[in-house]
Amino acid sequence: MFVSVPATSANLGPGFDTLGLAINLRNEITIKPSRFFSVSTNGEGAENPHIRKNILFMNIFNKQYQALKGRRDNFRFEFTNRIPISRGLGSSSAVITAALTAAYISAGERYNKRKILNLALEYEPHPDNITPAVMGGFNVACVEDKKVYSKKRKVPDYLRAVLVVPNRTISTAKSRTILPDIYRKDEMVYSLSRSSFMTSLFMTESWDLLRIASKDKLHQTRRMK
Repeated sequence: MFVSVPATSANLGPGFDTLGLAINLRNEITIKPSRFFSVSTNGEGAENPHIRKNILFMNIFNKQYQALKGRRDNFRFEFTNRIPISRGLGSSSAVITAALTAAYISAGERYNKRKILNLALEYEPHPDNITPAVMGGFNVACVEDKKVYSKKRKVPDYLRAVLVVPNRTISTAKSRTILPDIYRKDEMVYSLSRSSFMTSLFMTESWDLLRIASKDKLHQTRRMK
């Protein structure tokens, strides 16, 4: 059994918690039935004992597998991690969606992407990373009644992402505490207009105006600290 999940870039410009993009930089997991439970990890995080054991993945996998099969079975998990961890490329969302998918495949149960996406909300309440991790491409997403509603646009093959990966981890939870509870109306209108504009640019492949659409007044400048 084999699962592959992409990195993601979310909060795109003004698209805070709503816009996300899949990037062809993938974590891969091979799962084999085994008499004993075992885990091997190569690549990103392989030197970190907590990450090497893939604790988040295993907790989600075991919970979902047991819910589907009514029991726990032993498997050998072989992880190849290419997504930088806690660097703004959706490593947590990749783990969550991969674990849920792996559980369904290992249990021999039918599933679809929308089901995996909605299950992922239990672990990640913001849909901007988990949606492109599951659906691929560029996505606009919102949550209503504990369900993700989204629209996807395939990204043309000629488009490339340039990634700047910091040499230190960044806590998403910590960076979110910097944001105010109240915004001015002009800030909201500024960002709302550009979020809508950015969505239209991806849907129509009008890349020449992305520089204007990428500006916002909600989070980018504040979180850059």
